[in-house]
Amino acid sequence: MLLAQNADRAEVANRATGIRISSGFLLLFLCVLSIAGLALYLRARKRGKAYAAANWLYFLTYGTLAFQVVHTVEHLIQTGYWIRFPYNNPWLSPWADAAARGLAVMGDSSARLQTGNELLHLAGNGVFFFGLVAMFISLRDAGARGNKMWGAWWALILEGIHFGEHIVLTTTWYTIGKPYGLSVLFGWAYTLPEPWPPAVRIWWHFMFNLMPMVCALVALREMYKFKVFAPLDKGAGEEAGEEVGDEKAAPEPAPAT
Repeated sequence: MLLAQNADRAEVANRATGIRISSGFLLLFLCVLSIAGLALYLRARKRGKAYAAANWLYFLTYGTLAFQVVHTVEHLIQTGYWIRFPYNNPWLSPWADAAARGLAVMGDSSARLQTGNELLHLAGNGVFFFGLVAMFISLRDAGARGNKMWGAWWALILEGIHFGEHIVLTTTWYTIGKPYGLSVLFGWAYTLPEPWPPAVRIWWHFMFNLMPMVCALVALREMYKFKVFAPLDKGAGEEAGEEVGDEKAAPEPAPAT
């Protein structure tokens, strides 16, 4: 009887609802939007369309930074929740919980919540990573090198490790039924007594969200220092060889003879 009740609860917890499916699709859409934004930025950059490239870069930079700030705050709250309630299930914001359950339904025939959690973090880190790629390229194009773009370097390195970690966690979950990677000490964390198995992953991911976010904010300052958004001030007219706000002067009539 108890097993049947637990099964009913699990079915209700993972049941597909409009809010859950919509939340899952929204996160996937944001990830695809970040990839598309990077592709359009690179296309405009290759064609020498400075104004269009700066527009896409501005959209990517502020969109992904805003997303990452919210994401990091969620991890901060999750870490604080673990400190206060170490034996409870890890905290997720209502939106993240709904998205995870929606992704579980979309990505797993059994609607296992762990599948949703892995896809949730994989897509979320994809949003941030592709934005950082655009920020890094823009600084290189502007002539920044070495210590003058250390924020962009470290943001990309740290988030590259983080994004790669989620690729590994998701792949191992799908292939062997348990997520393995750096954040679970390649499985050793699972052998620790409670409440430490989830704690290792919670703290690892909190630090690997906080550190690249801080570096990305430094990179944003570097971008303004190297004036990567300058084409936005000049406007689209300059791409056609015209200065915005200035009209070509009409030729003066020849003097009468």
